[in-house]
Amino acid sequence: MNFAREQSLLRQRLQAQGSPALAAERQQKLGTATTFLGAEDGAVAAAATDLAAMHPQMGRAQMTAFVRTLWQSRIYELRAVGIELLAARASLLEPADLVFLEGLLAESEVDALAQRLAGDVIGVLVSKHKKLWKDLRRYAAASQDVLRRAAVRASRLPLADDSEAFPRFAELAEPLLAVPDETLQQAIDEVLSAAATTHGDAVKEFAARFGRVVKLPKKKVSKAAAKPAVAAAAAGIMVPTKTKPKQAPRAKGEAGSKRAGQKKG
Repeated sequence: MNFAREQSLLRQRLQAQGSPALAAERQQKLGTATTFLGAEDGAVAAAATDLAAMHPQMGRAQMTAFVRTLWQSRIYELRAVGIELLAARASLLEPADLVFLEGLLAESEVDALAQRLAGDVIGVLVSKHKKLWKDLRRYAAASQDVLRRAAVRASRLPLADDSEAFPRFAELAEPLLAVPDETLQQAIDEVLSAAATTHGDAVKEFAARFGRVVKLPKKKVSKAAAKPAVAAAAAGIMVPTKTKPKQAPRAKGEAGSKRAGQKKG
């Protein structure tokens, strides 16, 4: 795989699909040194998917090296392709790669990239290797906003996969509740909402104790409950259905006399 060639082709593709107006809007809104080509998120995702399909044999070492090359471009869309590639093949990563991923986080000038990296790349790694919760606690104690947010965001998938993981999350999240970072506080509530499916009672208790407003999953109401006949059938109860009463058959003698009378008339 020729890194320089693939990067050049990616840039040409995304620049051709980009909008100068969108690039300028993002540059002004985010105010970073990152360069924007103005390509939509869908175009970035499609480019990453095509790249992965073209190189199905790409291994862990080659993937991380290529992502590092894309990252060094300081072009938002190329960095985003790198993150999408890591997310698509996060199962290839090992605990030793956390140092590399942490380096990407530290250089993430756009929060959308940091969010995807933490939630869908580092989160997968922590789900596979529980010992990495200690690194999330280290992130939570860091002074950099990007690392504190990553500690929370990377907890989402491990919480969904492990019914006993909530105490670990509570331990790193409690000190962060006092941090005046609106994005961080929003991330905490989003992770709590997502965790409610697996850790319902623990999430309710945590939210009540710290006065958090958390959207809990709605209980699904069975359609059968709205249809008594269906519900009863499901319970094994026979429900009578309305049928037209059958008319009793006429006696042969009666029918014969009736016909005879009609002939006489």
